[in-house]
Amino acid sequence: MTSDQHGHDPTTDPQQTVAFRATGVKKHYPGVKALDGVDLTGYAGEVLAVCGANGAGKSTFAKLLAGVETPTDGDIMVAGYPHPVRNAAEAEQAGVLMMHQEPLIIDDFTVGENVWLYKLRAGRDIRPWAQKTNTNSQRTREVLRGVGLGHLRTTELARGLGPGQRQMLSLSRAAVTKHRIMILDETTASTSEEHFNDILDLVRREKAAGTCIIFVSHRLNEVFAMADRIAVLRNGRLVDVVRAADSSPDDVTALMIGQALKALARPAPVEHHGAPPVISVQDLYGGSARGVSFDVRSGEIVGLYGLVGSGRSSVARTVTGQRQAVGGVVTMRGERIKLSTPGDALRRRIAYLTEDRRLEGFVNDFDNGQNMSLVVLPRMARAGVVNAGQEKARVKELIRDFQVKGGVKTMTKSLSGGNQQKVVVAKWLEADPDFVVLDEPTKGIDVGARANIYEIIQSVAARGKAVLVVSSEAEELLSLCHRILVMRNGKVVAEFDPEHADTDDLIRTALTHQD
Repeated sequence: MTSDQHGHDPTTDPQQTVAFRATGVKKHYPGVKALDGVDLTGYAGEVLAVCGANGAGKSTFAKLLAGVETPTDGDIMVAGYPHPVRNAAEAEQAGVLMMHQEPLIIDDFTVGENVWLYKLRAGRDIRPWAQKTNTNSQRTREVLRGVGLGHLRTTELARGLGPGQRQMLSLSRAAVTKHRIMILDETTASTSEEHFNDILDLVRREKAAGTCIIFVSHRLNEVFAMADRIAVLRNGRLVDVVRAADSSPDDVTALMIGQALKALARPAPVEHHGAPPVISVQDLYGGSARGVSFDVRSGEIVGLYGLVGSGRSSVARTVTGQRQAVGGVVTMRGERIKLSTPGDALRRRIAYLTEDRRLEGFVNDFDNGQNMSLVVLPRMARAGVVNAGQEKARVKELIRDFQVKGGVKTMTKSLSGGNQQKVVVAKWLEADPDFVVLDEPTKGIDVGARANIYEIIQSVAARGKAVLVVSSEAEELLSLCHRILVMRNGKVVAEFDPEHADTDDLIRTALTHQD
């Protein structure tokens, strides 16, 4: 493996069929060089992963290839198209299909209509002489089976689908849309491990059909399971392109962040000394959770693992007042409490970090200062007037302590996913909660930002707080937690000691445990 300082692709194979060629591609925004002279070639029938830390430029490159953005300089030529793509319509004509991290699903359309959305959008089905698309056809059902959604009715509305199902429904369109290049931009971020096998099957079919697949992802285990080559970006520059078979996750991590990443040390056992749990949940019902019971003690990190639809997020939202419980008892240090609203939870010093930071984690039109101080504004106010100087000084400290890029006045929505997540974490931890629930805390963020989040979680527990981490990533919980509870069909079906368990144990239990 060799790094090329000029961004040259050292793995170019003149015998392969070129699908696209990027030459000297730059993309500048005010004050930011998102891409700075990238040369990269993609080939038919291969998976080219594009990796990098948050803000490295990987999603920007994907958007340029898809015509969503236009280069500041340089161009991207797609094979068979007469000139560089300049917009999304031309990229589509050239055969580029982009699958976004946030799937385009129309809630008021049926599952079948969402499969055929791009054909319906084209307008061919609104002309009286055109042949109508049968969205309830055998073909539609075959397409759904191909992405692990064969159990869904084509006639049911899409609004009831979970995040993973919505993403897989979006991916199903690959089977009914003509394309030569398919971009998967963080499309596995909202899916769980059982759906990744469906994505692998989809990618194998696409490769066999000669499609060039661009896979943008933070999850290096998935990158190495899928990719033929890996292009690594850092600070807008292409630092290297390596063959997956000749490299390792540690090698790629070092290229991404400029240094090797130290392994996460498993937490030391917690001494209880007979004190009651910080939080005790007995026979909880709410959402899809059915009769869930567990305790979390001071200084303990408990993991809650399950596949899509297992009820893990229902538990997280119910024990933090995001949704009302319909049964069960919650006690905090031995005192029974009722949590009807998030405000009730906050007054009880309970914090919830949502799995959907863009929708629920921060206010889109607020800057870092406004978002990070939002929960604790009453502490900074006198007679209803906020002390702006105190607020600004404290936010500066939080930006430093949580290693957030940007200043107090930087708009949070302009930050990379990892930095947005650190803003959300800082906002809630500033409230000094005794019980913290983090739902998918590292969803869609790179390995460097993950390490920061893990260190923060461990430091919270070290201060005697009780922590519940909800995750669909077994490996993450095994390295981070003291105990792991596995959910299936709304119930906790097993508990594991990470010292004596592995990913197979968790996944097999989540898939096959008999109630």
